[in-house]
Amino acid sequence: MTNYINEIELRKAIEQIHPDGELFEVRIISKIGKKSNVISGYFKDAETLLKKLKTINLENTNIYFTLNQLNEGLFSRQQSETFINGANTTSDNDIDGLNWLFIDLDPKRAAGISSSKEELQNAYNLASKVYEYLKNLGFEEPVKAVSGNGAHLLYRIKLANNDGNKTLVEKCLKTLSTLFDNDKIEVDTSTFNPARICKLYGTLAQKGKSTESRPHRMSRIIGDIKSVRVTDRAYLEKLVGELPQDAPKPTKYNNYSPAEFDIENWLDKYGLKYEKKDYKDGIKYVLDECPFDSSHKAPDSMVTVSASGAIGFKCLHNSCSDKHWRDLRLRFEPDAYEYSNEDRRIDEGYLRHNRERDIKIVPKSEITEPRFMNASMILNVDDPEGEYIKSGINVIDKKMKGLQKGCVSLVSGLRGAAKTTILGQIILNCVEHKQTAVVYSGEFSKKRFLNWLMIQAAGKSYTEKYREYEGYYCPNDIKPPICNWLGNYMWLYNNICGNKFDEIASLMKTKVAECKADICIIDNLMALDLGSYDKDQNVAQTQFVWKLKEIATELNVHVIFVAHPRKAMGFLRLDDVSGSGNITNIVDNAFIIHRNNNDFQRLTKSMFGWNKDNEAYSGSNVIEICKDRENGNQDIFIPLWFEPESKRLKNYDTENIVYSWEKPKVSIPDGFIPVTDEMMEDIPF
Repeated sequence: MTNYINEIELRKAIEQIHPDGELFEVRIISKIGKKSNVISGYFKDAETLLKKLKTINLENTNIYFTLNQLNEGLFSRQQSETFINGANTTSDNDIDGLNWLFIDLDPKRAAGISSSKEELQNAYNLASKVYEYLKNLGFEEPVKAVSGNGAHLLYRIKLANNDGNKTLVEKCLKTLSTLFDNDKIEVDTSTFNPARICKLYGTLAQKGKSTESRPHRMSRIIGDIKSVRVTDRAYLEKLVGELPQDAPKPTKYNNYSPAEFDIENWLDKYGLKYEKKDYKDGIKYVLDECPFDSSHKAPDSMVTVSASGAIGFKCLHNSCSDKHWRDLRLRFEPDAYEYSNEDRRIDEGYLRHNRERDIKIVPKSEITEPRFMNASMILNVDDPEGEYIKSGINVIDKKMKGLQKGCVSLVSGLRGAAKTTILGQIILNCVEHKQTAVVYSGEFSKKRFLNWLMIQAAGKSYTEKYREYEGYYCPNDIKPPICNWLGNYMWLYNNICGNKFDEIASLMKTKVAECKADICIIDNLMALDLGSYDKDQNVAQTQFVWKLKEIATELNVHVIFVAHPRKAMGFLRLDDVSGSGNITNIVDNAFIIHRNNNDFQRLTKSMFGWNKDNEAYSGSNVIEICKDRENGNQDIFIPLWFEPESKRLKNYDTENIVYSWEKPKVSIPDGFIPVTDEMMEDIPF
């Protein structure tokens, strides 16, 4: 006897998609030839629905339900808590809110037949890729489901039903279609309309005749997410921005006229192998491998040509997310956009790093250069070009080129301002660029320091929430790959060896020289014993900073240290930093981190005359460039966004950096599994 309903799966579907008594419509559709018959009913709970379904002959039917928020007035229609043939069904105007982004990955096959085992597996495979891509963009966990013939991803959203939001959802689906459609599976771009119905999970998919090669299968939700978190609208906008950015056709000033330029000739000229495919808005050339990383194989990178003739480039891997057509063209034609050598030098300066260089500390007695030099003598000195370390804070890296090696930076801020957070991100950014950090953490034990760093490295996509209390942690299975990634690029001083600075300085100098470190971090000044210096605290701290300058200069390393303010009240300025004014005079750079709270807004409005809509108030924290000796920047306030799940301060609210540690092999925990013979049988799962 055929089982048309799996009650357990149906209850789970209603619980996850329409919790807390939300109103939904169910439609039972039967089709004979080209004619369809529709039976409709409105319900608020699974038990009433199951009771009514048992009164219907479900043979050769398919059962669907609405996903979005219905106007409560629909519950007064004649088919309230029952099924009626030919009654009015839900229209787009009956939807009050858009609750779900519905991604339906369906195998390409003849109409009116079920999927084969191979087709279903192909849908699962592509769903896993889409899931991982959206996870890396920062999307929350979706409801994962199988329709019986394809794979579904449903992301909870919370949007009003209006033209703007409807268009946004439509663009999201078109973006995914452009990026992921292939010869076998495609993203259904028609599921954006507010009244869209979806397979009711826990019911049998009955397309065509059930055969051994194309059987009817039970639909179901995979896993058991009790609470599905809302993905913010900003992430949907971010997804739309992932479409290959169209650039105008190359023009005469850079060697081509619009009539002459041929993208296929260009790809052939530079040996880029590809497969040409049509997509909904033009043509895409799926590259055999990404020009920026040969490990990124087809179909993950592509060149697109839209109907207007505009050209775009996209690689689906996070490490290539900032690469567009302009970057691709410059890779093969460096002068295509009259790109100056100076600009290129700055762009590449972050990655310039000679791992084989020898560090030689030159005693003063061995200095051979003249004590005084004129301009011509200085011009002919063979000094290496300045090397910079990316801080990961976009404005700092743009205005200051990053943190220059051979210099010292001071970081200050009131308690809880996120000083340690910033330093952790700088460390991870170094590791990502295969640069080395040597660290002293006087306030954190080595285990606590590593746990904090692991949460930041894992990011919101891989951390988990504690059940007992507020907060997030890095799961145990994630820790080993992060440690392997950190490898020998991060070295932490062991605090059991003491806190006497003269001893620590000697050990750190040796370690910096040994591992050719790029950055040295000391968190913080107050945790150090400066007893070997002057008894006067201010003098001792001045001597301490001069020692850091010596280390930075002799070893060509950037040194960052944290100094707490002398007072913990009012609006913190550079003069408030612990110690004498000599500290802030000696350092090359100084930064203050602020919490964007009522005091910060009140005092900045008073001191600077800011309006209430000042950009600095848009984030949760603000980092201020107080001093930048090389470039002269000061009083620059940079808003940042704190993310509890990752303990990161982000450049913008949807930033989701994915570091290159090896991710778990299974893309979707409890997710789209290999199709087995048992799944082919005409029985509920």
